[in-house]
Amino acid sequence: MPRAATFTVAPRNAATGEREEWDIRPTQSLEDRISDAVSAPKRGKKSRQGNKPYHKKVVDPEEVRRVNHEAALEDIRRKKLQKLLRQREKLEARIQQQSLDELIAKAAAERVARERNAKTLAERLAPPTKSLMERVEELRIPAEWITQRGIPNPKHVACTEKKWDWYLQIDKKMDAAHPKLSKLWKSDDYTTQAPIIEKFTRLVVDFDDLSEHLEERVRLDSIRNEELRQLEKYLKRVQGIFGELEIPKHVTYLKQQLVYSKVNFDLGKPKL
Repeated sequence: MPRAATFTVAPRNAATGEREEWDIRPTQSLEDRISDAVSAPKRGKKSRQGNKPYHKKVVDPEEVRRVNHEAALEDIRRKKLQKLLRQREKLEARIQQQSLDELIAKAAAERVARERNAKTLAERLAPPTKSLMERVEELRIPAEWITQRGIPNPKHVACTEKKWDWYLQIDKKMDAAHPKLSKLWKSDDYTTQAPIIEKFTRLVVDFDDLSEHLEERVRLDSIRNEELRQLEKYLKRVQGIFGELEIPKHVTYLKQQLVYSKVNFDLGKPKL
């Protein structure tokens, strides 16, 4: 493109008051500058023209393996760090929750203690509702459950309510075992050895005696809780031995099993 024409101007010098001639040469026009910017080579890049050819660098496999290994280790460390941070957040939340629960439980316990102490103090300061003679008379009267369950004598108060209920359960088990032992005793037996028969006879006699006097021994509290537990265990063992067997067909076997199982019904006899 053609350049702009040169022109001359004669401005007045402010200091001297004389006119001076200046030759003005304008710069390139806008079109020239755009053309130069488009056609000019880019700066900062070297031209590949020359005698030496361009060769791409060969990648070292060991270097690639090392870089990949370091990247994998860094990824593992990052994941472990994230996992530990999540665990830390959970533990902090749990500690805060536990602290809150402890504070609530402590406050509730203090409130219950205050109410209990206040009630106890009020009861102690309140006048008695019954006279001394009335309270002594109540102590002489047996408990209501004793009268209802057939223990009218106050001297049998040592038999507690819990033990009496326990006796009723054991008595049902003894009633279930009595017909089987009686039937086995009355069955004909020509093959059982004499020592087995002797021990079985003693076992049946002790069972009949205990079945007849068990209620009295419980009322008098002569049979201990340990002996009642043993009695329950022996009755369960007897029930397992009989099972579904037909007694007339297995007389010898049943007697031997009862003797070998070491059941003992000589329990709770009053000491002289």
